[in-house]
Amino acid sequence: MSNPSSAWHRLRTGNELFSVPDRSSRSELISDRPVAAVFRCADTAMASEMVFGQNWGSLMDVSTWGHVIDTGVLGTLEYAVDTLEVPLIVVLGHHGCTAMSATMRAWHDAEMPDGAARAMVEQAMSSILRRGSAADSLAAITTAHVVETGLALLDRSPAIGRRVDAANCGIVCAATDQVSGRVRVYATIGAVGETDGALLECV
Repeated sequence: MSNPSSAWHRLRTGNELFSVPDRSSRSELISDRPVAAVFRCADTAMASEMVFGQNWGSLMDVSTWGHVIDTGVLGTLEYAVDTLEVPLIVVLGHHGCTAMSATMRAWHDAEMPDGAARAMVEQAMSSILRRGSAADSLAAITTAHVVETGLALLDRSPAIGRRVDAANCGIVCAATDQVSGRVRVYATIGAVGETDGALLECV
């Protein structure tokens, strides 16, 4: 089992490999400005750049367990779309998510977690209710929650809403398959989908 010291040693060793003098090859991998902001679940095993095949720094990662939206998330995403003029936000879930498993236990067995984790379960359960999902599988809960999280960003952030209304930013609600890693899109918000003029397009 890992301990704090061994974990830090592993990170420091990795950093020593990263910071070798060959900076020219490393700088080619790093983008100046993010192509998109990815709001992902904190317990996913794959980095966003790996999922989308992008270079380091080309995506702005924002992560919380189960996509809990708080002021930190909103502030970061507003900075991305307003200051950096990032044209896309991807709400990226993943199947087999432990947060969605906790939500399913709460929904079916009334097992609510203690502490701050309760807020995640409450938000996910609200997503199930708002979408009218059957909540009979992890896939159904994941789908409902990523779509409702995208809509909540639009509703809770006037800055994001203005950018979406002006067609300067769009939101994609998607999840990765835990086996293949392929991304499946469940909804798009704004000027992202193929349907002209549709604010919300469910796929």
